Amino acid sequence: MRFSRFILLIGFVTVVSVASAQDDTPRRGSRIIDDTTKQIYGPKTSRYYFEKDVFMNRQTYHFIDTVPRNFHRYTYIQQNNYMYQDLGNIGTSMNPIYYQVPDIIGVTSGFRQNNLIWDTEEVKYYDTKSPYSNMRVILGGKGRSITKATYSRNINPRWNFGFNYRGLFIDKQVQRAGKGDRNVVSNYYDLYTAYQSKDSTYRLFFNFRRNSMEADEYGGISQTSTSFTYADYFDANALPSLTQAISRELRMNIHLAHQYEVGKALQVYHVFDRYRQGNSFQDTPGSETKNYFDHTEYDSTTSYDAVKFKTLRNEIGIKGNLLKLFYNGYYAIRNYSMNYNYIDPDTLSLKTKGAESYLGGRMALRLDSIGEVSGWVEVMQTGNYRIEGSIKSPWFEASLKQVQYAPSFLHQAYRGSHDVWYPSFTYSTDFHNVNVTQINGYIHYNSSVLSVSPGLTFTRLGNYVFFKEGDYDLDQKVMPVQSSGQQVFVAPELNFTLTMAKHIRLTGKAIYNHMLKNDDDAIQIPQLFVNGQLSYENIFFNGNLDMHTGVDVHWNSTYYALGYDVPIQQFYVQKSFQSKQFPLIDIFFSTRIKRGRIFLKYNNLMQAFTKQGYMPTPYYPGQRSILDFGFDWSFYD
Repeated sequence: MRFSRFILLIGFVTVVSVASAQDDTPRRGSRIIDDTTKQIYGPKTSRYYFEKDVFMNRQTYHFIDTVPRNFHRYTYIQQNNYMYQDLGNIGTSMNPIYYQVPDIIGVTSGFRQNNLIWDTEEVKYYDTKSPYSNMRVILGGKGRSITKATYSRNINPRWNFGFNYRGLFIDKQVQRAGKGDRNVVSNYYDLYTAYQSKDSTYRLFFNFRRNSMEADEYGGISQTSTSFTYADYFDANALPSLTQAISRELRMNIHLAHQYEVGKALQVYHVFDRYRQGNSFQDTPGSETKNYFDHTEYDSTTSYDAVKFKTLRNEIGIKGNLLKLFYNGYYAIRNYSMNYNYIDPDTLSLKTKGAESYLGGRMALRLDSIGEVSGWVEVMQTGNYRIEGSIKSPWFEASLKQVQYAPSFLHQAYRGSHDVWYPSFTYSTDFHNVNVTQINGYIHYNSSVLSVSPGLTFTRLGNYVFFKEGDYDLDQKVMPVQSSGQQVFVAPELNFTLTMAKHIRLTGKAIYNHMLKNDDDAIQIPQLFVNGQLSYENIFFNGNLDMHTGVDVHWNSTYYALGYDVPIQQFYVQKSFQSKQFPLIDIFFSTRIKRGRIFLKYNNLMQAFTKQGYMPTPYYPGQRSILDFGFDWSFYD
């Protein structure tokens, strides 16, 4: 019902906006024709920009992407260069393979398995000379479909409105009963508007975002006999471990940012965010494979676990430019609450409601074509802090992050159908704050033929909190753990692009990972990680046909990939199952014909011959050999 109301609202707003003038100059019809009878509205008359660039006083316009290069990389894993592991299907739970420094130093829910899906939908604000709309449809093999729609228009030259919709309709790839037997269903939409006064001294940005997800949690492939082998995981008749388990997530955020310019050297601003996240797990006890769950906390006819996390953040500050220096100072207060359906907050020593105070500042020194030096400092009343610095130039770049942040609520307390822990429990989770130091740097060489960027990333972790499989003198095998030692590792890497005969391109990325110290085996990453692409691209028929075709390759060495705990939807360290090395090879053809793009891609060529594939997460086989097709089309009137 809510979604139907949203569609009606969109239709109403669209009709009203169409009836309004697109700019201050009246025009007839839906097209503007110049003296040569050529339509002048197109990709270069509709541009977009990001709020963060406006905040930093460096608004940068981007043209609509119409090139076919890598248009075939439509899955979240492929768009992020295979730097994440999932459960073998689009939209399933994902986790970064390499450690990432968190964006928030205060409290978080801990349910981050869908962060990549949420973060990918960053709101773009448009400046359009005519109404702009885009429709993208992906028709993946075996019922893996994605739909995305975008609409934006200027109500007048200073006021823009738009919305986005994205739907994931992903069928099961293990024991699929037929078309529409879904593994993942997700509906995302946002509404946004941007306004500025005639003299641009006042600017306002507003957006509302909502994403709902429902996933069939099949628990990985069930080992049906003692003679079960690695090859059996990829058998077409392999059986799931769970048949009625479902996880759900709902995220919503209301965002308002506005600023007033007193002068170039001084602007005052306010940012408001109201964020809500709910996660749940539901199952029918007895429907699972025998002994699948290691612990039963509640014995009932239906399992239903749920948590709700809310924050409300207000930030006020000043910013401005002093010659080439951008500066910013701010104070923020963030109210939070965490509700568990099986835990009475009055019985917890953990504070589940409260307010956090932040004091911080940013700076950026822009040295024209030479580069930019930037920094960010943030502290909390709890003692947590963030110190970041970076330098970027055409020839090199480097960054430093020194951060101390709070363990998530999920790590510190939880009680559900199959899991229980909290600070005063037999197994204590009274954890300290986590601290991390990360340094990375790259050197760049660019020419018309060869581009090379060697680099190095150094990471040190202290008091690291994570989930781990082990013996805890309990019937539970996966528990949150805080390392008593340190994790120190370095990752040299090489990125390159080689152009041959003007139209043939070879691109690659190789990372070597070396653990200097790994107390408690807390970090599990492949020693070698490789991506590559060999492609041909060219433009024909006076620019009306642009094509890109070739081969994508991904490979990483055998390692103990993180396992996945279904009831809490979290990835955990395990040392009992190795994900074997396997070359992922995709063949693709993408083309642009006028204002439309089309691609064809054959996934996982090697499995068609070996009958075995890759295992991104233990017991979860990756995408089988399959053909995908997709297109998008843009309209500018």
